[in-house]
Amino acid sequence: MLFEILHKLPIESILTCRAVCKTWKDHIRDPWFIEEVGNSCHQSMRLILKSLPGSHLTLLDIEGCRTRQIPIDEMLEVLQIMCTCDGLLCMASALNLDPVVIYNPITRERVILPSSSSSEQPISSHEVGIGFDPSSNKYKVVRAYTISEGRVKRFEIISLGERSWRRLNAPEGIVDCDGSGVVFYKDALYWTMNGGHSTLIVQFNLSHETFHMVSFPDYFPSDHASLGLIEVGGCLTLVENTGSVIKLWRLTTANATGDNPYFSLLDTYDMHVNWGRSSCEFVCALNQESYLLQVGFRNSRDRRQEYLTRYSPEEIQYSNLGIHGLPPSFKIVCFKPSLRPLPAASSVA
Repeated sequence: MLFEILHKLPIESILTCRAVCKTWKDHIRDPWFIEEVGNSCHQSMRLILKSLPGSHLTLLDIEGCRTRQIPIDEMLEVLQIMCTCDGLLCMASALNLDPVVIYNPITRERVILPSSSSSEQPISSHEVGIGFDPSSNKYKVVRAYTISEGRVKRFEIISLGERSWRRLNAPEGIVDCDGSGVVFYKDALYWTMNGGHSTLIVQFNLSHETFHMVSFPDYFPSDHASLGLIEVGGCLTLVENTGSVIKLWRLTTANATGDNPYFSLLDTYDMHVNWGRSSCEFVCALNQESYLLQVGFRNSRDRRQEYLTRYSPEEIQYSNLGIHGLPPSFKIVCFKPSLRPLPAASSVA
């Protein structure tokens, strides 16, 4: 009965319950309970955002229209949220290889990963993703960075608990590409990479540690479109946004192992808006009928101001969520709170 009550509570209430008595505290710390809470349908998807630099993270509950600030220290203030998996944030700098930090904002635990052994500096881009490998039962972190001199792309991997990064052999065709984001989805990491006049989606299978290029139809993509990866209805979806028209492309795989992935067209919508100098990025699907947008404008002082807006394509309706206290500009990711502990290491703080 205790389990049935506790695991249905919001994650914040579960943390408070640890202070009731030793029995409750031990129960909440039990690995089985933590796993059940992480997989529970009662723990709704949240959003977490960070300005750069910023002295705190902001946890958003869209359904309840609530925000919660999570203080962070000086090390995390200058880092970006680059990827999330099972309630863990992967935080790093876009222009420096170190530090890379894995952080659970609910429990406030963190692991600082070992420094890269690469001496090739400076770099022009750096994207880091975290994902869970069910075959080894470990979390793996993969970084992609571009060396400024010669524009050479490098990939490195490390499992949480290991002492050093390992070099990965990058596939041909992406050595001169810059990354623009990485997401974790079903045992694999996906990078969006820009190379000249074309865009590539690269899949990295965490179990086999192999790369695959995601195929596009011959008429895709548009040179003037911006691309983003989000999850819609449990499927990884590529959003092609030209500013006035959006196309949603669903990721499909040819076999059960996830090899030979490709995109097929799902939906096309007219946004009925000319964004001009403004920007519009899809954050996530709120439900089957609406999406959350991160919309940015230049104000009268030519300073950037960003908002969160609900977009319903069938109704051609936009509505500002009116959430107060958001920073002028921020990075936002989908996030499911978790009590999952980080592996013990000498670098845990």
